[in-house]
Amino acid sequence: MFDVAIVGGGIGGTMLGAILARHGVRVLLLEGSGHPRFAIGESTVPETTFGLRVLARRYDVPELEHLATHGAVRRHVSSNCGIKRNFSFVYHREGESTRPTECTQYPTWGPPLGPDSHYLRQDVDAYMFHVAVSYGVTAHTHTLVDDVKFDDDGVTLVTREKGTFQASYLVDAGGMRAVLPERLGLRQEPPYRTRSRTIFTHMVNVRPFDTVAPPRQQHKMPSPFSQGTLHHLFPGGWFWVIPFDNHPDSTSGLCSVGVNLDIDRYPREEGVSAEDEFWKHVQRFPSVARQFEQARSVRPYVATERTQFSSRSVVGDRWCLLPHASDFIDPLFSSGLAVTVMSLNALSHRLIDAVRRDDFDTARFEYLEHWIKRMFRFYDDLVSCSYLAFDDFELWNAWIRVWTITTLYGTNAQNQVAVKYEKSHDPAAFDALETPPYRGLQGADNPWVERMFNRSRDAMLAYSKGELTKDQAIARIFEALRDSELSPAVWGTLDPEDRCPAKSFTLWPLTKILLWGKFRSPGHVRGAYLSGGARMVSKEAVQVYVGELRNGASQVRRTLRDMWLDWNRDWARQAPERRSAPPAAQIPAARPEATGEEIRMQK
Repeated sequence: MFDVAIVGGGIGGTMLGAILARHGVRVLLLEGSGHPRFAIGESTVPETTFGLRVLARRYDVPELEHLATHGAVRRHVSSNCGIKRNFSFVYHREGESTRPTECTQYPTWGPPLGPDSHYLRQDVDAYMFHVAVSYGVTAHTHTLVDDVKFDDDGVTLVTREKGTFQASYLVDAGGMRAVLPERLGLRQEPPYRTRSRTIFTHMVNVRPFDTVAPPRQQHKMPSPFSQGTLHHLFPGGWFWVIPFDNHPDSTSGLCSVGVNLDIDRYPREEGVSAEDEFWKHVQRFPSVARQFEQARSVRPYVATERTQFSSRSVVGDRWCLLPHASDFIDPLFSSGLAVTVMSLNALSHRLIDAVRRDDFDTARFEYLEHWIKRMFRFYDDLVSCSYLAFDDFELWNAWIRVWTITTLYGTNAQNQVAVKYEKSHDPAAFDALETPPYRGLQGADNPWVERMFNRSRDAMLAYSKGELTKDQAIARIFEALRDSELSPAVWGTLDPEDRCPAKSFTLWPLTKILLWGKFRSPGHVRGAYLSGGARMVSKEAVQVYVGELRNGASQVRRTLRDMWLDWNRDWARQAPERRSAPPAAQIPAARPEATGEEIRMQK
């Protein structure tokens, strides 16, 4: 008998398992395949990595913070992962080389809070699986669930290979082909405007785009295209290029690539293979073709039908779906991991408390139902309007600024809470993530952010219906941005000529943003966002620098030692004994639940 059973041993299921087991919950993890295994969802975003820092500190699982920055991933997880210093978007016209001024860029955070990473998921998922087991999770790989039966006391899982298991609660982390949506008939026609499909693979010999792009003096982007997640945009679709070999210390030669297509504009052609269709679209755009002219795939191409899927419910009696088992929108903006991390933060303390009280009332988990679904609706708006913006670079150049602002406020909400916790070391600081204006992601719970976003979205939808011209839609988006007063004065958000309005998040530009937030921002920003953190950042910058020095010195010392000696005590530093679960008083408890009437008002 287990307290919680998790079906699915990917990154979401194993992170949840590690957190629960760390706090004394008896966890069963069933995985249909094994590790390492191929997976996509490889590009992180600042809101994901800041969320991982919060998870690590709130639940005392430091291994989660090893996934939060590229430096930590490289040292602790895998040198096969790439670095992500930026989001780059390059616009293309069929039959033409890309124009130097038709690109935009948004930076990730510099050290110590960044940069972000390109996860080689087979390595990262295997790492988290081993972490979960080391904390006490009972895990079975290559174990398929054939049936799920619920009763008043919990759930019985019938497996094909390992027999029958019982648990008080079931979390389905199985992705698109999850068990519960099929068994309970939860799948529904996706209620989303986004209609896209995907073709993807892994390749070698993909050129850095900087070798074929116009020179930097012409495109004027502050960060190399090849040092981030590159998006090639064209009317009705986009390519992703996610290199794992873009850091001097990388040991990988792989690059993740894919093309996403508006399913109505580019319906799948009968009799055309996924590989042939992929290369057909590559050859339409000369600059993309030059980047891929020496590239070779190392695994079969995968072609999806419609990428979007949806479930009627996220939680039910004795069960919950993690986000990727519930819904999916599109790979654009790498939202999948962000929503997963958000949901783990809200689900973990509820499950810990439910186990302690032996109370799994569905009402306890209604917060997840509301906020997971709300975030999928937000990302549907964001992505569907992005596909509309792919019609024209000037339209894209306006619309992308909306996302940069929502990302700034969503990320800073996580940071505000982390700063408060670092000052007090009181776990109650994390409760703020479930109170206005910090709930959800992308600043969606902030009325000023929401108003700006909705006005911009409505302008894009009016453009799609022919009610506004392109220029009118652009004017309305800039008007919404201006009226919101959300853009830091040191950014060029309101200047359409500035195609990297955030510049960078290295220490000095970050300091200027914090100074604006503390002294010059409008009343609806001041005190709630960008109100501090300089001391925490300075402290962590020193820690990161000293840590890198120590790592380098230790490597030199071990190399010299091994030249002269056979015996060492390296084994004594391996596999440290796991800490026992903290006393019950230190385990994060669930916040008092909202009443049914409050939840209806939120909806």
